[in-house]
Amino acid sequence: MRVTVVRPDELGPHEAEAWSRFQQSSPVTMNPFLSFSFTQAVGRARAAARVAVVEEGGALEAFLPFELSSGNVGIPIGWPLNDLQGFVSSGAPLDAREIVKRAGLRGWHFHHAPADQQALVPHQYNNTTIQALLIDLKHGGYHEYLAGRSKSLVRNIARLRRVMERQLGTVSLEWSSSRPEHLRRLVEWKSGKYNTTRQLFAEDPTALGILEELATAAYTDCCGIVHVLSAGGRPIVVYVDLLAFGSLTGWFTAYDPELSRFSPGTMMFFAIAKEAANQGILKIDLGYGEQSYKFRLANDSYDVARGAVWASRMENAVRRAYRWTYYDRRHGAKMVRQKLA
Repeated sequence: MRVTVVRPDELGPHEAEAWSRFQQSSPVTMNPFLSFSFTQAVGRARAAARVAVVEEGGALEAFLPFELSSGNVGIPIGWPLNDLQGFVSSGAPLDAREIVKRAGLRGWHFHHAPADQQALVPHQYNNTTIQALLIDLKHGGYHEYLAGRSKSLVRNIARLRRVMERQLGTVSLEWSSSRPEHLRRLVEWKSGKYNTTRQLFAEDPTALGILEELATAAYTDCCGIVHVLSAGGRPIVVYVDLLAFGSLTGWFTAYDPELSRFSPGTMMFFAIAKEAANQGILKIDLGYGEQSYKFRLANDSYDVARGAVWASRMENAVRRAYRWTYYDRRHGAKMVRQKLA
């Protein structure tokens, strides 16, 4: 096995073709955050972006995109703008530790990798597997999807929409906006609600550049779409997702805080799901995280997990022991207490 570490812009058409072919070999990896174009965009913005290219007998077998951080440890490329990480591979068995070692890294962290990616299963942290939730439109389209949601939820959103229209005017969805002011509005709303988002855009000048490039990109494996839900011509929700291989993956969403009483976020998701079905899009990935609104909207899921691959077996053992002492044992005890309560 040969592992070569390069900058994303050093990959050529041959690697791009193999990357796309590997990515489409699994439904879970057909995700824009694992795409060649996402990696390239991050590489244009961040000097620390790298790709480990894995070859066996001269044939390409896998790619591992990452960024170099302190201590010669790799982190997910584009972090924290990246919601899914892992190998993009031919499907051949991979030794993650050996790849990390030959890439010259001390280790590589992953925050949300497909839980069934076999090369990473031995390196997952205990008790970190969570659901990444989906809206599946393959079976019966939008109407069957809506029929499977809570009747009280559907009735309540319809009622809130009627109230909003009486007060503000007709509610409408703009499927794809190219107006810069909509993206700026999203960043303002998001930064006003979440301090971490405000810090991200204030402290990392590359983050806004990556968002702006990909929000208007038209790459086949990572096409940005800016959706705008308006009432009486007034934007009330701006949602950016990424389209790849016929599926949407959520990225950033924010709404006018003055209108939170109308549940504008949920209203937006129903509108997007309806139009997505009309356009032949069969899946909307809501991303990792177990927020209650995602469970109300989702009708399918897949598992993701967190972990780290360490080149040294000794360091791996020490870190696992430390994690068990200071996290896993306490987390396990907390879960037991919750079950007994």
